[in-house]
Amino acid sequence: MRRPTVPQVLRDANFARFLTATTISTLGGGMATIALAFAVLDHGGVTELGIVLLAREVPMIVFVLLGGVFADRLRRRTILVSTDLVKAATQGLTAFLFFTGTADVLTVSLLQIVFGVANAFSRPAYTGLVREILRDDQLQEANALLGLSNSVLHIAGPALGALIVAAGSPALALAIDAVTFLISALLMFTMRIARVIRIASTSVLADLRSGWRELISRPWLVAMILSFGMFQLSFFPALGVLGPAVARDSLGGPTAWGLILSLESVGAVIGGLVALRIRVSRPLIASQLFCLPCGLLLIGLGVPLNVALLALLSAGVGFGFAAGNTFWMTALQQNVPEHALSRVSSFDWLGSVAFNPLGYLLIGPLATAIGTSQALIASGVINLATAVGVLLVPSVRAIRMVGAPAAADSDGEPPGPLTELA
Repeated sequence: MRRPTVPQVLRDANFARFLTATTISTLGGGMATIALAFAVLDHGGVTELGIVLLAREVPMIVFVLLGGVFADRLRRRTILVSTDLVKAATQGLTAFLFFTGTADVLTVSLLQIVFGVANAFSRPAYTGLVREILRDDQLQEANALLGLSNSVLHIAGPALGALIVAAGSPALALAIDAVTFLISALLMFTMRIARVIRIASTSVLADLRSGWRELISRPWLVAMILSFGMFQLSFFPALGVLGPAVARDSLGGPTAWGLILSLESVGAVIGGLVALRIRVSRPLIASQLFCLPCGLLLIGLGVPLNVALLALLSAGVGFGFAAGNTFWMTALQQNVPEHALSRVSSFDWLGSVAFNPLGYLLIGPLATAIGTSQALIASGVINLATAVGVLLVPSVRAIRMVGAPAAADSDGEPPGPLTELA
């Protein structure tokens, strides 16, 4: 038997530090998600919890485009170190307020707004920095490792957070989260990255317009981002709001629902491992096809299918998320100029989050109007139609992956360079 090989990209010292930093901070973030919820519930109710969580998410929609502009103007490492320090301060202060019993909804919400602003500036910088420190042929392996780490920690983080909350207090888990951001900032700071000279426009608005032109000049980018918006509108609200109701009424209750959701996490880990090893020629086609189980799961809940089949579909959803996101991120980083990548990435993030609140607003009235089963099936059909419809865009099918096995085009000639297809 051959011994497993260490991924080549881990031999890059900068990426190894980057992966370690994001792994540590993601673990803390998973712990904090559980801790913050129980901390707020100890001092209020579900309304107060909703306000606090909304306070964290809204800044992402408002500031992410600005974050993309600055990530293409300034050193991305500096932005990530700075935002980690801001996140450490907000989580540390939040923990202090709960430790001392002086927390109130207004103060905690204000601190989470600051956290959300830091998040809006860090995410476009994150995408751009991966491209900045690695070669094109290293990107898929790097994105697969980052996705695999994220999938594992989405299981381990909340579980560890729940144990800390049960054994000590929610404030303790929040304090640990603050420390993880400090460690992440330190690791990011030690990365040795050659300074890139960036030519900024005369204004932030001009930079934003330039990023917009980079986006709309690539029909495949527009099509993919629109599909992400429709996905956010149709999938997560239907699953999160109507799924538990179906589980309660038809599947046996919370235990069945917990099993279905846990299989999604297992599938995500498997998807990350597969994306680490396989190479596809057309990454955007693969990313869309891997997400077909999402629509099938919603339709399965609308029927509803039995718990075993739904759990299997949920595993397929997790697999598709992990593998599909790896291929998408790699295609994005390989086919958008480095100097504009963070701005384009910010439009991607905006398209992925802007429609989510609207979906949560609409799914309840839709289920009331046509019925829960019908609303789930309709959402699933929209999801499937969106994924397949994007594949009708010629430039989506044309994008090829650097480092994939050579494949002939329909005329028998090998594919041209990616720069010609972008």
